[in-house]
Amino acid sequence: MRVVFAHHEPIDAGRARWVAIVRSLAAVAELTPVTWFTPDSPGRVREYAARHLALQLPAGLTIATLPSIHKRMGLTLNSVFFRAFRKGVAQARPDALWLRSDKLAAHAAHRRMKAPLVYEAHLVGELWARDRGVSERKAARLHELERDIYGHASGVAAITQGLLDEIRTRFGYTGPGEVIPSAVDTNLFKPVWQGGDGRTVAWVGTLQFWKGLALLLEALELAPGLRLKIVGGGKPEDEQRLRAEIERRGLGQRVELTGRVAQADIPLHVKTCACAVHPLPPEHSISARFTSPLKLFEYMAMGLPIVAADVPSAREVLRDGQTARLYQAGDARALTAALTEVASNGALASRLSANAAAEGARHGYGQRAARLLALFGQATSPSAG
Repeated sequence: MRVVFAHHEPIDAGRARWVAIVRSLAAVAELTPVTWFTPDSPGRVREYAARHLALQLPAGLTIATLPSIHKRMGLTLNSVFFRAFRKGVAQARPDALWLRSDKLAAHAAHRRMKAPLVYEAHLVGELWARDRGVSERKAARLHELERDIYGHASGVAAITQGLLDEIRTRFGYTGPGEVIPSAVDTNLFKPVWQGGDGRTVAWVGTLQFWKGLALLLEALELAPGLRLKIVGGGKPEDEQRLRAEIERRGLGQRVELTGRVAQADIPLHVKTCACAVHPLPPEHSISARFTSPLKLFEYMAMGLPIVAADVPSAREVLRDGQTARLYQAGDARALTAALTEVASNGALASRLSANAAAEGARHGYGQRAARLLALFGQATSPSAG
């Protein structure tokens, strides 16, 4: 099977999505030839993979650079890339066109491109827009864009069951669909937990509003015996707001901020921590139902005891008392109690650690690639039409 993947944005090492994109592409290319249309040069892609992911790209992945104009007068001229994308797909004549950009997928739908489209869905744009407080007009435009995508798609890979169910209900999609969650590089992330120090909680990720950091800081205030280690970064304004909130709450001596670190260095930062936390807020659709966070799978693969919000997206992966301690989402006191319990109970932490590591080993990128390839086969079979 010949697969084409395309993404109109250049690689941004500060965004977690690129970890998933590049690792998934490499894993699928181990199984079947993949051509990747990108505005980046092959050298830039390989440099990112080696430096940030400790990954050597396979021979089955062909990187094809398309012309693109970015950030002139604050605007990205997608039309330049999109025009080259159409020509490239027509020449490549792939068996499957694999996209995860809603803009690019909608363009393929509008142009009625002949290559069977398999869309990898990570959220419902309309609901995500409302979570961010944008106008109803923009939310409505996103609904129309997604309606076009699912009206044209030959297959859908959704990262959670909640997302796939929403897509089928909201857009009337009836074609081949599979739940294919995020994954972890099990060569890089292996069991490293050393029993914990009894007091340090690890949080790994980017500083986005829906990641639950505000609630975590509130919970930390209620537990003077605990410390917090935040591994990751974000936009400068987000980091400034976080530092200001930490100081406002009087937590400056109990919170460590590492800033962004390479994936290969994450285990070094968390291996001695008492537990890891995944405090997703329940009020946002993306966190409650649609997210499949990379860091959650990394926590599991490293064998970290996990404390996580009891939201549907987490329950698709975690089991309370077995692979994690789940607490009532949105409740700071419940989060405090769960963190304190896991940090102070060595037997519980060890059990959670062992079970999480075993579960994490089943979510490698090789398994994810096999599931994607199976979906490509369903979407391109004669019966799919």
